[in-house]
Amino acid sequence: MHKGKLVFAQINEHLPKPIFRDCVKRYAGRYPTLSFSHWDQLLCMMFAQLTA
Repeated sequence: MHKGKLVFAQINEHLPKPIFRDCVKRYAGRYPTLSFSHWDQLLCMMFAQLTA
């Protein structure tokens, strides 16, 4: 059985969340988020790229 972390979780550990929040504040879009936060949207897009 798998005992380590998944690749996706390992990549997420290296993402600086405070810097990402600063970028979201600085470059805010015109449209508000409905249900996903900006962070959740980033994680969904990363997962889609990893799984092709």
